[in-house]
Amino acid sequence: MNIKENVKISELTTFRTGGNARFFCEVLDGKDLKEAFVFAEEKKLSYFIIGNGSNLLFSDKDFEGLLIKISIKGIEIDSDSQDFSVISAGAGENFDDLINFSIKNNLSGIENLWNIPGTVGASVVQNIGAYGTEAKDFVVSVEGIDTNTFEKFLTKKEDCNFNYRESIFKKNRNFLITKVYFKLNKKFIPNLKYSGLKNKTSTEKEITAEKIRQIVGEVRKEKLPDWKVLGSAGSFFKNPVITIDKYQEIKKKYPELPTFPVEGDFVKISLGYVLDKICNLKGFRIGDAGFYDKQALVLVNYGNAKAEEIISLAKLAEEKVFEKIGIKIEREIEFVNF
Repeated sequence: MNIKENVKISELTTFRTGGNARFFCEVLDGKDLKEAFVFAEEKKLSYFIIGNGSNLLFSDKDFEGLLIKISIKGIEIDSDSQDFSVISAGAGENFDDLINFSIKNNLSGIENLWNIPGTVGASVVQNIGAYGTEAKDFVVSVEGIDTNTFEKFLTKKEDCNFNYRESIFKKNRNFLITKVYFKLNKKFIPNLKYSGLKNKTSTEKEITAEKIRQIVGEVRKEKLPDWKVLGSAGSFFKNPVITIDKYQEIKKKYPELPTFPVEGDFVKISLGYVLDKICNLKGFRIGDAGFYDKQALVLVNYGNAKAEEIISLAKLAEEKVFEKIGIKIEREIEFVNF
């Protein structure tokens, strides 16, 4: 395993912020992982683990520890039944590659998650979701290593404590994921809960997983920045889940506020709408940091934005939303090295 020194963090994250990492390594297997932790222990270094760096905001200062990139690969069909196949995927695989593999093998379920710039491991940590689908809907179990004891674990779905952009792995960072098992459908059943997908498929004679993948790509292109062109980490905040009573109170003043279905006596409201139509923040900038001009829920780095400028925008959003509708919003992005 190759340990590099003074590596630019901005080149390893989609937000493109950060100073230099004093040390950096890329882990391809369990042997590499053990070597990385031995190195950190011998040098008495702190460490931080990344995948594609797609849900992180690094501070502008240098990280004086070891930055570990998980690049454990491998996708294969693990088991088969009449209606389903279980696929195992290394934590370092791009989630899009997992979707491509499933479609190529006539399996479906995760195609609505197309073009989310993260790895398989991160998809479980964050419980990624889009257009009516969440990663947890198809996870069977998660394999990894407890970095406190360096013992292996295999956690079943019911023990992962999945919730909206939450999991046991997000709250317990010592649980490092190395492989994930997904149960995918052999019979294609399109998930068209999201109106944008339903509208775009209304004239299609035949809907397939591949067609859904293509349409999801089109919808995301219309609304979201290309993270390869503009620095971004996707949605910066979670859509708030509030009580029905609170929603009715807000609705009196803003009757057109969109909602999404959730279980129980709660309502999920569109924070993008609030930031745009109620707070008038869409397109607003501070230096090279700004609210994206097509989706206010997304903050972008237009070139050389500082992390502090992005945080200033986030604080502005939090203050304005609370002022307008009396709700405290929650960040989806993880702040590192502040």
